[in-house]
Amino acid sequence: MTRHKYALMKWKDGWQEVIRVESDATDFNRYYVIERKEYFGRLVINRPEGEYPDLIVIDRSPMEISEMVMVEGGDERELKQASTYQEGTRLEYHYELQKGEGKLLERIKEDIRQVLSSRGTSAKEILSKPVLEKTKEIENIGKAVHVVGGKKQEDLIGFIELLLETMV
Repeated sequence: MTRHKYALMKWKDGWQEVIRVESDATDFNRYYVIERKEYFGRLVINRPEGEYPDLIVIDRSPMEISEMVMVEGGDERELKQASTYQEGTRLEYHYELQKGEGKLLERIKEDIRQVLSSRGTSAKEILSKPVLEKTKEIENIGKAVHVVGGKKQEDLIGFIELLLETMV
């Protein structure tokens, strides 16, 4: 079975969103926001040579993302607005992807440990539950640590399950 990779983005307000990406994704290429009548962020993710990069469209407060990490890839970045480019009514905001501290995932794992401890359970116990019960537990953990699925609930479930597996 191919392990999935995830792009985790953190907003300035503390909420985090996770989106599954191709399993061969390598790192982040660039991030920019386009303003027309609305704002849409675009996150470009590198893949191996010969493969087209992935593009993730961010429509929830795209100018408020502060950090991102490639889960199962290790590429962690902090975003800093670098420049703007205007063409007609289209305005683009380009961001520098500066190397992050490498602590975003560890902070989430620590939050998960605290949630599990307060509920008197463990990662191993949750992972051993039947699928429906495990899914409900994982959704509750996601809410408690302020992580949501970016495009599908499956993204959140796979992401939290991946983190729980590393905590066993």
